[in-house]
Amino acid sequence: MSNFRGYPAPALRPVIISRPNHNISRKDIDPDALKVLYRLHNHGHIAYLVGGGVRDILLGRKPKDFDISTSAHPNQVRKLFSNCRLIGRRFRLAHIYFHGGKIIEVSTFRTISEFNGEDGPIKSDNTFGTPIEDASRRDFTVNALFYNIADFSIVDYLDGLSDLNAGIIRCIGDPDVRFREDPIRMLRAVRFASLLGFSLDTASAAAIFSLRDEIWEGALPRILDEIVRMMDRGNSGAALSLLYQVGLLESILPEINHHIAKSGFDEYLDILSRLDHYSQNGKVPQPWLALAVLVYPLYHSIISGVHKPDYLKFARETLSPIAERIQVPRKIRDTIRLSLAAQHRFFALRDPHLSRQTILRKSYFRDALALFDVVAGGTEDGKELIGSWKEIGKGVPDRAPQPKKRRRRRRGRPQNEPSISR
Repeated sequence: MSNFRGYPAPALRPVIISRPNHNISRKDIDPDALKVLYRLHNHGHIAYLVGGGVRDILLGRKPKDFDISTSAHPNQVRKLFSNCRLIGRRFRLAHIYFHGGKIIEVSTFRTISEFNGEDGPIKSDNTFGTPIEDASRRDFTVNALFYNIADFSIVDYLDGLSDLNAGIIRCIGDPDVRFREDPIRMLRAVRFASLLGFSLDTASAAAIFSLRDEIWEGALPRILDEIVRMMDRGNSGAALSLLYQVGLLESILPEINHHIAKSGFDEYLDILSRLDHYSQNGKVPQPWLALAVLVYPLYHSIISGVHKPDYLKFARETLSPIAERIQVPRKIRDTIRLSLAAQHRFFALRDPHLSRQTILRKSYFRDALALFDVVAGGTEDGKELIGSWKEIGKGVPDRAPQPKKRRRRRRGRPQNEPSISR
């Protein structure tokens, strides 16, 4: 087996937990994932259910995805499934498509990624490997458990089941090396710990704190994606608290970190508890709403000390440095900015000097009201205002119809001259 610095040497003989000694039933596995597992197995390939699917079923949770790893190479997988498409350049993955847009992702066992020197990035990830190597290259021990369709057993090379039972997120191998290899793993560690109600092991937590500023070596779109996923899964308060504890909040969102250090966590925990309630009731908040709720306490603290503030200006100035740093897309940025600036109108429902029609006519009325539903729901007065605005807003479309853009006429050619087909 390849042996690169920072990776563990897993047991050559894994712990095998037979079917009577674990709680994974085929009834808990997506039927289409079972079809894929059985077809691979019946054609002589090793086929495991892997990652979060195994972890979540063992914890009594409903998995979001059912990913599969196999000894079959990508082209072999494609030959077995007419509904298969291969994707990826650095490492080929098989996506198998089913009714309703469902995708079962199948990967070939990978070897340990080659690491370029002391601190360099991944140099190559194209080499197929064995189940042992595939387990070793995963991020955390609880994500390295395999379910073997051949005999319905659990295969555990890295003592992941012990960490799962103890409620620990433990980095596989040397955390300093693994987090430098892929800095986004630091955010994933926080996300999994907060999502599952687990703790970070001491070595992983210390490594994150030490390497927190290296998070910017990771891809910016992935940083944004991880932040949104922490905020929209029903555990945003726990996620923000852990980000603060390990220093990542200071590195990524220093404005919010400073606000919490100065004013405490109470306001954030209050508002995030309502966002979590929103999520836990099956309403996964859109990315803009998750980010807007994160920014709102900071924005509110700024305008609170200003007489007759320019709300749109302060919303823009509060949001811009954050949005620029984590590269929030322009459309999402605009929705957040306009929704923040509209909040005072909802609070001022009984003010005779403010017209209700002004906000009702805005294309972003529904978005701004969704934010108000979260930020104002902590008091009886706020709940009453929310109810009133929902009643007033009945019949207002989700989005005002966009005016049709006039087709621009090309210059330098008479209006009636036909264009030349190319």
